[in-house]
Amino acid sequence: MKMKKNSMVALIQAGFACMLIMPLLSCGFFGVPNYDLTVTIDDGIQGTPADGQYTYKDLTLIEYQYIPDNTLNTVEVIYEGSRLEATGSIRMYTHAAMAVHLVDIRDTWTISMYSSVGAFLISFDVTFSGTDLIGGTFSDSRDLSGTWDGATNSLTITYDNWENFILTGTLFGMSGTWSNGSDVSGTWSASRT
Repeated sequence: MKMKKNSMVALIQAGFACMLIMPLLSCGFFGVPNYDLTVTIDDGIQGTPADGQYTYKDLTLIEYQYIPDNTLNTVEVIYEGSRLEATGSIRMYTHAAMAVHLVDIRDTWTISMYSSVGAFLISFDVTFSGTDLIGGTFSDSRDLSGTWDGATNSLTITYDNWENFILTGTLFGMSGTWSNGSDVSGTWSASRT
């Protein structure tokens, strides 16, 4: 039985291709990849997934939920640099890290205030301080001061010496509404400086 010359070339090419592909198949380059999720949880917080490292297949949906030991505190989840609420889900598509913290606003923030129709009014820096995470005192860059209460994610900022100004909102969002104690009100938002 005689093989044609073209058949022999095709057979050699097929053998060469198999020699190249076979090692690649054994490397694990093919199939659904696995990704690691590293979870770090601060003291005072319980939830799932627990502190540790986990391996998940690509596109796995991971449900998470965290609650503070002290229900007056508020939990935040930092996932790959993004700030998330204490309960939610993430989809695995790369190696990732999740850090779970109690919200701590004790720092300097820039507050911007807007009228009830959304017009910008004023911006100033506020430094929040206190012995715990749920309340304390503050002073601002205009030499005004007062108290703040952040229990159960509800934030109230009360000025002692600026008419009757009160700012209310959420610790997690650091935004909300303000009122001067009469019929003047609007919205506010803050960003950490």
